[in-house]
Amino acid sequence: MSEKIHLNVNHVSKTFRVNKGELQVLDDINFQVEQGEFISIVGTSGCGKSTLLRMVIGLEHPTQGEVCLWDRVVSKPSVDCGMVFQEARLFPWLTVQENIEFGITRDFSKEEKKQIVQQHIDLVGLKGFEKALPKQLSGGMQQRVSIARSLVNKPDILLLDEPFGALDALTRINMQNEVLKLWEHEKKTMVLVTHDIDEAIFLSDRIVVLSARPGRLMDIITVELPRPRERSSDDFLRIRAKIFKYLTSHAEEGVNLDQYL
Repeated sequence: MSEKIHLNVNHVSKTFRVNKGELQVLDDINFQVEQGEFISIVGTSGCGKSTLLRMVIGLEHPTQGEVCLWDRVVSKPSVDCGMVFQEARLFPWLTVQENIEFGITRDFSKEEKKQIVQQHIDLVGLKGFEKALPKQLSGGMQQRVSIARSLVNKPDILLLDEPFGALDALTRINMQNEVLKLWEHEKKTMVLVTHDIDEAIFLSDRIVVLSARPGRLMDIITVELPRPRERSSDDFLRIRAKIFKYLTSHAEEGVNLDQYL
């Protein structure tokens, strides 16, 4: 395997036991992610996108195939892999500072922890809100806290599971810009699951397109557009139309495609 390959999803399939029967959600998914790449995964609801992320972080295990970070088969969660969920999942009784510090699992002195937390508060643009409680923050600010908490252990790879899905359109765009700045600053490998085609094109080096359940690999689209990207450009819209065409190929199966617009 190339030394640059950070994540290797090696012919992965996943089947769940449901009501004494079997439900296959992923079928022979095979792709690699290089160190420092930003990859997005798109597909219809229920195609296994989030299940795939949960296997990368070690919360689920493949029925067939394997997931590797570098040359290590993922068998359980580790600090090498961070994850941001759709909901910020903050402790409502803890301040911004305390919520971020809670994510630290390594042994540091009290002063070292304080310094690490402050560095990450500054990194996500929340300086001045150290003592604020989650209820005093907007949805976008809460997600910034969640992102900071996922980064305090300095993971090699950051997974984002529809992190902006609950935000309004303007806040979502602002958060996309913030994540892009974070990626450019930290140079971390990032894998994003999203329902938003424009979001995937705006952020990603490549986009993995999955079919309806069971999720199969339909295409991997390279986004060869300079950053920052103009969402109304002809090239941007051309990629958007290509992805949407893949998704509409399943429209007859009753999939609601409004969420992708």
